[in-house]
Amino acid sequence: MIQRRQRAWAALLIIVVSGWANAGPQLDSSQLRQAGPHAVSVVDPVVVHDAAQNRDVSLRVIYPISTGPFPLIVFSHGAFCYPQLYAEITDHWASHGYVVILPNHLDSPNNKKLSPGALRSLMSSRVRDMSFVLDALDQIEAEISDIRGKTDRAHIAVAGHSFGGMIAMIKSGLILEHSEDGMQVDYSDDRFGAAVVLSGVGPAPMPDGTVLSESAFSRLTGPLFASGGTKDEGNIGTGETFPWQWRMSGYTLAPPGDKYYLVLEGADHYLGGLICRKNRGSDADPEAVEIVRMANTAFLNAYLKDDEASQRFLRNTDFTALTSGRAQLNYK
Repeated sequence: MIQRRQRAWAALLIIVVSGWANAGPQLDSSQLRQAGPHAVSVVDPVVVHDAAQNRDVSLRVIYPISTGPFPLIVFSHGAFCYPQLYAEITDHWASHGYVVILPNHLDSPNNKKLSPGALRSLMSSRVRDMSFVLDALDQIEAEISDIRGKTDRAHIAVAGHSFGGMIAMIKSGLILEHSEDGMQVDYSDDRFGAAVVLSGVGPAPMPDGTVLSESAFSRLTGPLFASGGTKDEGNIGTGETFPWQWRMSGYTLAPPGDKYYLVLEGADHYLGGLICRKNRGSDADPEAVEIVRMANTAFLNAYLKDDEASQRFLRNTDFTALTSGRAQLNYK
């Protein structure tokens, strides 16, 4: 009799807990697939001077034409990529209520051609650019009167693609190690509260003489969303090729806790030329773009806007069924 009662109470507890997990309004994926409720404005370029680097930094700024405040996303483009070619994702975020700023790093084709010596300083310049954007927000708002007071500076995410995805992880705690003496370098900035990593990188020696070890990812303790495709092999310019799983290291090697991993069957590094570079990748893949931005918009809503419906959507939705087998989303 006692055992039957215990089993009955256990069954009731499971039902109650399950009810709690699914309580509250449910999110319709079409709300995330489609553009959000806000009209969007783009100002490009906005030029601000960084005295520490002694250079003008050109920015692409996208924002909702609505009353704020809106959370901020600072996005790092891929190596030798145009910030403008991420509009399929960044403008979508802005329509859902985010201010998005993309600095032109030294290697952006919008800048003058890099000198050979500048390549070694590319990493340090890129990580500096990301924090500089936050330092220069007053200057940016002075240049764009429409966003004055619209940026929620307490809720900020860092995002990036490829090399830029690595930069996003570095700003979130990923540790670099000098190969010569083992000295560790921490470029993290705790003003960034979450990270979106599109086709990031994994453990490897870097061309600038630093090393990413497996243990370097242990410092990624905050919320992080990683995505990539099964045709997205990795390389760092040294001739070695890594399988697509290597690009998911921001999820697989980081400690558990608010980590998400989205993989798309048949997607390549450039989503068919719809991001980063038009002349790269296979055929245009708008479905992959739609799925990626649907999932990472839910992530941003969950962790920058504290939206519980978005968090339930991420944790409870069968993405394989939702995308007719195209995508898989894991959480830990």
